Amino acid sequence: MQKKSGLLLILAWLSGLLGLLLGLVLEPLWFARFGSLVVLFSLMSEYTLLHSELNRLYAGLSKVDSEDDIPDLSPSKWHNKKVWLSHITIVVGTLIWGFGDLLI
Repeated sequence: MQKKSGLLLILAWLSGLLGLLLGLVLEPLWFARFGSLVVLFSLMSEYTLLHSELNRLYAGLSKVDSEDDIPDLSPSKWHNKKVWLSHITIVVGTLIWGFGDLLI
């Protein structure tokens, strides 16, 4: 699941770059249209990250006994970075989607 979210983020940024190239070469509206794909892929990435984190938490909680100490259930730093990158990509994709043709 972790690799899937990374691939979706890469797809989001690649579709933004493809839209920028098409917007510069053909017509600026292409850049704005590809902004919707940026948002779509980044939302899919964020959902995947959330789903994998919840599965990890439930698996960790099932291992907790009443006599044991509570294990560290915090997400990894890499996971947090991908979550923030997904948030930023959603905002950037929304701005491209709404104003991409005006930016070029």
